[in-house]
Amino acid sequence: MQVVFEEEDQIDELLGEEQESRFYSCQVCGDNWLSVKEKTADGECTITFVHQMGTSPVLKRVAHMSNSVVISDESVDEWEYFKGDQPVDESEWEEVLSDRRDTLKATCMN
Repeated sequence: MQVVFEEEDQIDELLGEEQESRFYSCQVCGDNWLSVKEKTADGECTITFVHQMGTSPVLKRVAHMSNSVVISDESVDEWEYFKGDQPVDESEWEEVLSDRRDTLKATCMN
């Protein structure tokens, strides 16, 4: 299947104004991290942080903000938290992440 656009601007409209992504993988624990930053023409920015924990559910958190750099939690207008595709409270998200960190520490100590 081939997608043909009559104008190159249509591609930019689909992708947004500015996008950037980074991917990291741990050879020891098998965890993967992905961040995707999307910035629109009106200056709004969304950064999605994805943490794939081995074979466990994926943790995601999405930052909605008016600037494009997360300096601290105060620079983010709103955070959304997900376990897999299901929205969860920040406390549940933090608990799952903390449990994963404890598991990795225990594994590394043995």
